[in-house]
Amino acid sequence: MQIKINDVEMDMNAGSTVEDAIKKSNAPYIDGSAIALIEGREVLEGHVNKYKIKTTKGSIIIELVKNADILTDFWKNNYKEFISKVIRWTTTHEVAMGSIVSDLEPTNDEFLYNRWDVIISLSGFSNEATHIIFSKSKHQSVYGVPDQNKGIFATVVGGKRNLLKLDNTDEIIDIEPVIERKSVIKSAAVTDFSTELQEGNEIFTYLEVTANPDAPVSFEHFLKIIEKGTLKVDYESETFVENDTLKGLERDSEVIEKRKRGAVTLRNQGAGVGKIYIYREDRVSVPTHNIVGHVTKGMQLLDTIKENDKITIITNPERISTVALTQKEADEYLESRGIEHTRDGLTDDDAVVVAQDPLYTVDIDKSKKIKTLGVPPEDFVEIELYEDESPSSVWYFRKISGLLSGDVGHLRTNMAIPEMNLIMFKAVNKEAKGLIPEKLPDGEVKAWEICVSNTATKHVGNIGIRFIDNDEFGPTGESFSGTNIIGKVTAGFENFKAFKEGDTVYVKER
Repeated sequence: MQIKINDVEMDMNAGSTVEDAIKKSNAPYIDGSAIALIEGREVLEGHVNKYKIKTTKGSIIIELVKNADILTDFWKNNYKEFISKVIRWTTTHEVAMGSIVSDLEPTNDEFLYNRWDVIISLSGFSNEATHIIFSKSKHQSVYGVPDQNKGIFATVVGGKRNLLKLDNTDEIIDIEPVIERKSVIKSAAVTDFSTELQEGNEIFTYLEVTANPDAPVSFEHFLKIIEKGTLKVDYESETFVENDTLKGLERDSEVIEKRKRGAVTLRNQGAGVGKIYIYREDRVSVPTHNIVGHVTKGMQLLDTIKENDKITIITNPERISTVALTQKEADEYLESRGIEHTRDGLTDDDAVVVAQDPLYTVDIDKSKKIKTLGVPPEDFVEIELYEDESPSSVWYFRKISGLLSGDVGHLRTNMAIPEMNLIMFKAVNKEAKGLIPEKLPDGEVKAWEICVSNTATKHVGNIGIRFIDNDEFGPTGESFSGTNIIGKVTAGFENFKAFKEGDTVYVKER
C-alpha cells in the first residue's frame, strides 16, 4: 500500500504500523514527540471549504456555501480542470473563467445575484461550455445555471482587488484547497505508534520553521528554547499554541507583521514577555509580537497537537553556535557548515570559545563568516542546576549569567576567600526580587553546592560556593533558612580555587 510521511510518498506492506513507517523513512522525529495521522488526502480535501485561485493578476480566495451540495461537490471533483484555463470575458457585472465540459443540466431562469457571488454557468445552455462566473456587482442575469441555489456555490472572501483587475488576457495558474485547522481535525485519526496504517494515510512527525531574516534576536530566542530539538506546548487554543520556557526574558521589538497561519511570534512586552506563539489561524499584527519565522512544513501536526504535547522541530537555518567548543572543534564544525572561521582572543587549539561574532544564527548564515573568542580552559567550569527543585533561583542564575539565552554564561567574582574555602558573586538586585525559599540545606551545605540567598535574608540574590562541607552557614554567609541550593559544580574544581576578586568565571551547564 502507498502512504505519505511528511509529504513524501512511500510503499508499505499491509499491516504496517505508524512506527514501521517512521523507522523505514528515517523521518525527523525525537522520542516522546506527538505525531499526526491524516486518513488521506481525499478525506482531508472533502472537509475543505476554501480554495485559492492563483491568476496572473494575483490570488483570489473563495469559500463554499452551505446547502448547495450538488454544486459544491461538482467544484470539489472538477476544480483542477480549470487550471490553465483563461479568463473568457469580463463585463461591468462579471468575470468568467473556463470553460470545461460537465454533466450538469441548465435552467432558463433569470436570477438576482449579489456582489462576490461565485456561480456555475452553462453558457448557451450547453454543458460543454461550463464556466465559473464571479459577480462584481449586484445584477440580474440568465446564466443557464443548474437547478440549485441559483447556481451559487461559493463567495469571494479574499483577493477581491485582484478579481477586479482581471481581463481576457489573464489565465488561471493554479487552484489549491486552503487547508484550515478544522479541515485537518475532521480528517485526523486518533493514533499511537502501534496504529495500523491504511491505504492513503498521511503521517506528519515534525514542524519545520524558517527564520524571518530580519529578526535575528527573536529567532535565536526560539532556537534556545528548542535546543534539544523539541518544543513543549504549554497552552493551546483554536488560534495558537504557546510555549512559556523563556517567559520573562525581555527582547526588543523587531519585525511587526500580520500573524498569518503558521506564523511564529515572540511576545516582546507585557505580562507574557518572552513567550513563543505559533498560529493556527490568521490574526492582525500587534506591536507586542515579533515575527520570528513561519512554519514551512508540518502544519497538519500543528493543528492536531494538544496541551502538554512535545513536538519535534527543525529549523531553516539550523542553529550555528561554537560557544563552549574548543577553537579546534570550532574549526571542524564551521568547516562542515561552509563557514569561514577566524580565531580571536586565545587562539590555541584547546582554548574554549566563550563568544562569537556575529552572535546570531541568521547573521552568520548570511555572511558565512564568524570570529570566535577563546579563553584559557582554566577560566571555564561546568555546573549542574536543579531546575525542578529550585525553579525561581535557577531562572535567576541563568538570567544574570547569560545561560538563559546562551550556551556559556559568565559571572564576575565579588569575593574570593581561600582561607574560608569559598567564592561569592554579587546579587543583581533588579532580578533578585521574589527569590522565595526553595531547596534549603538539610543540616549542612556540601562542598561545591551552588547557593543563592533568598528573601529571608537582607542580601537577597547573592551567589556563593563552598569548597568544603559546612554545617553552620551557607556560602553567602546566611543561615540555612536563607539559603537556596540551586545546583553543583561538576568540573573545574581547581579552577574555582584559583579565581581572584574581579576575575570572570565562564560557566556551562552539563
